[in-house]
Amino acid sequence: IQDITALLVSLVNLALNIYPERLDYIDQVFAYATRETQRFQNSADLHNQGTQRAVLDLLMAPVKAYWSLFTALALPNFVPLFSAQTYPTRRAVAGEVARTLLRNETRIRTSEQLDGVLSILAVLIKEGQLQQGPPGMRRGGETDETVEEQGWIARIVHLIRGKDNVTQFELLKKARVALAEGNERTKHTTPALLTQSLKLARNFKRREHLSSDDYATQSSQLYKFMHTSLSSLYTRVSTPGVPDLVLRLFVSCGQVAAQCENEDIAYEYFAQAFTVYEESISDSRSQFQAICIIAGALSNCGERFGRENYDTLITKAALHGSKLLKKPDQCRAVYLASHLWWGVEKAEREEGQGKEPYRDGKRVLECLQRALRVADACMDTAVSVELFVEILNRYVYYFDQENDAVTTKYLNGLVELIHSNLATGAGEGVAGLENPKRHFERTLAYIESRGYEGVEIKAK
Repeated sequence: IQDITALLVSLVNLALNIYPERLDYIDQVFAYATRETQRFQNSADLHNQGTQRAVLDLLMAPVKAYWSLFTALALPNFVPLFSAQTYPTRRAVAGEVARTLLRNETRIRTSEQLDGVLSILAVLIKEGQLQQGPPGMRRGGETDETVEEQGWIARIVHLIRGKDNVTQFELLKKARVALAEGNERTKHTTPALLTQSLKLARNFKRREHLSSDDYATQSSQLYKFMHTSLSSLYTRVSTPGVPDLVLRLFVSCGQVAAQCENEDIAYEYFAQAFTVYEESISDSRSQFQAICIIAGALSNCGERFGRENYDTLITKAALHGSKLLKKPDQCRAVYLASHLWWGVEKAEREEGQGKEPYRDGKRVLECLQRALRVADACMDTAVSVELFVEILNRYVYYFDQENDAVTTKYLNGLVELIHSNLATGAGEGVAGLENPKRHFERTLAYIESRGYEGVEIKAK
């Protein structure tokens, strides 16, 4: 069998060089190779290094020779020969196929093309023979090479480009079914699938006005598809970092749904993000980052929500921020949440379009006052003063924005409080006050440059 495979490699190379357009010649060689490998499947000769190298060269030949991978996949006996090989050989061929697709940026436009690609890449998608063992050991065995392969698959998902939106949706559904076979490896590929789905959601919205497209049905199915994909990742994969990833993706889906004017769906996605936060985000630093992500997303799409839904979501975000473990994180989360009650003017609003931004000056002031109380409760004087200065910057911002609830009384009181704390700290020899002091001086210089009437910046 070793001599046979070596001869077949020479025959294929001859056919590719002399008759590249005669695919039937190459397929005849592949058909014979398939029969011979099946006949010798229990022979030790088939599994020795020389034979396996020859079979690998045989399968690689059309992949490397033709510009389009789909020319090789069109050979009726290519996939049967590939499927009859050992795991290492199939993995090597699949790796070359993936690299070829990415190198040539080959678009996958039809269901048949996607089926062909997935039939080859299945060996990379699934956990193969080399990764068998107890779950803990298997995760440890996810080598850099394996992670790189999953990166290839994720990038290949971005090459799926159906001829129209409906075809694209069908291709993404087919890809999700195949990628789900990867079990814990879906943490690498789901973000790419979601990114493609979010692009498609925007494309559906752009064609909403065309009577030939049933926008409501299509978009509803697409958002359910995304929700199912994320829920599956959340429940099936228990590795560290997955809850943070799922939360970010739920927030991204919520943002796009809001931008596409699907308020109820957007609300559901944000609610799901809060559920993930409550159930699975336990590290204090991750909690702070999660609150910032949710709050930032909500502030960017506040005008897309009705008043009641928006108020429910931002109140929930502020409440979670006020319950963070570390006082500095708690303080920063609360003063950042104040922006949720002070929507900024968008360009379309300035042009006379869009909704009035949601603003509630009293709630803003409540957030800032609460943040001050939390900062005052910090035991470290340097940290406390730094937080006071950060809050002062927020007061100045809202004063600039003409928030009637933020008056000179509050600015003067906070400036005096910071002066007092700096003086007390310097007298007691507290370390680490240099940076907060410089930060405070820059803020005072800005206040002075603005020439606010009634604001005192000198220490009394």
